Amino acid sequence: MRALLLGIHLTTSYALVAPRGGARRLTSTQLHVFKEPTTPKPVEAPRRPKSKLRPRDPSLYMEPVPLVPDAEGNWEPLVSEIWTDVEKMSKLAETNFKAELSRFRDFCDHYRTARGTIESNGRTLSAQTRLFDVDFDDAGPIRKTKDHKWVRKLAKRVHPIVLEEYEQALNPTTTRNGTWATRKQITWSNTQVMAVRGTPWDAPPTASEEEEVADPKAGMDEAARDAAAAAEEMSAGDGDAPTRSTPPAEEMVSVVEEPPLDPTQYQQLLLQQVTPLKTGVLRFPRTMKALGRYEATSPPPRHVIISRLPPGCSTEPRSDLQNFLLTTHIPLSGQGELTCGGETVAYEEAKPVVFDSTRSYSIKNTGSEDLLLLHVDFWHPAVTEDEKQMLAYFWMLWQFDQYHPSTRAKYTRRVNFRKDQERREREERRKAIKRSDKKDGGGGGGGGSIARK
Repeated sequence: MRALLLGIHLTTSYALVAPRGGARRLTSTQLHVFKEPTTPKPVEAPRRPKSKLRPRDPSLYMEPVPLVPDAEGNWEPLVSEIWTDVEKMSKLAETNFKAELSRFRDFCDHYRTARGTIESNGRTLSAQTRLFDVDFDDAGPIRKTKDHKWVRKLAKRVHPIVLEEYEQALNPTTTRNGTWATRKQITWSNTQVMAVRGTPWDAPPTASEEEEVADPKAGMDEAARDAAAAAEEMSAGDGDAPTRSTPPAEEMVSVVEEPPLDPTQYQQLLLQQVTPLKTGVLRFPRTMKALGRYEATSPPPRHVIISRLPPGCSTEPRSDLQNFLLTTHIPLSGQGELTCGGETVAYEEAKPVVFDSTRSYSIKNTGSEDLLLLHVDFWHPAVTEDEKQMLAYFWMLWQFDQYHPSTRAKYTRRVNFRKDQERREREERRKAIKRSDKKDGGGGGGGGSIARK
């Protein structure tokens, strides 16, 4: 019996020993816990490459409005109600403002009602465009750069970049033809910033300005307009055809030619005016990107300009009359000096100069070569983040307002595109009606399968 039990034990132990060699291993009987598969990332649809021929930002191909006061120091008020538009914009954007916007509300009220200038302690401010009180900031005309340390960092970063892009802009290595070459040309000007408007904003239009032709179909409904358009089309070629209410595309944009540049005068290359312009985006992209990294220049307050002053020349004294901005000049090359509020400081290459542009200032070239400067406007340190957003929106509202007095005789390309789009839609609808009339036999009774909307 003991021998039998020993044989059974040896047999079972031999069966439990894992076989060696090429024998197949037994699979584990341990249960595997089921795990949810990780959510796969959605496959992105192939994006259509952005067109490089026409930027999406309308500010890159629209004509900017000159942001300058008239000869008496009065700024041009908007036709639209500014504060109402700002409130509407904030509701659409669902913006929760943290700061009190009472100063900006007063700013808008002053802009609509007040005119003229305010003088105190040698400072002249606009009654319309002041955000602070007249004597709010009395730190002197020339500011210390140690109070604005970011300006030193900006000058150190931007100085070699601007010179490199400036040389590339003057001496392009590639040649292009067509509209792209025209769009990439750099155009110097001497009337955009330093000059003031000779006539006030509310002066009556001169006889040379082309007023918009009144639309004779303005009071008609859609069916009557289609009928009038069909009658106009049928009478084409005859002498009794009605006059066109919409001028052709080449007549819709009136170009005001500037006087020819004098090489012995102050010249400026405008890179930014509230929003970046095509010259800044296409020819100075690294410079504009560097400016967007600092809180004092983002959102863009106003101007970024490359100015060029020939030897022995000086600019006329000017002031922007706005106390919510300060200005810095970064000398790129040449020798010169800045006079602001009776104080004079000499330019040193790559060393910025910060000054209060509400005071009268002028530039003089004291060297034998052209003086090249980078003019950058930035927000006053006392302006809050919410006020920066509101003021930036305020100037964009001014710049692109189609009812602005400065654009009284000009259409923007955006308005032209909308008008042209509406005209094409009317023509397509009229052609569809004609095709349906022919298909159904035409005739009376207003036949046709397409309803006249």
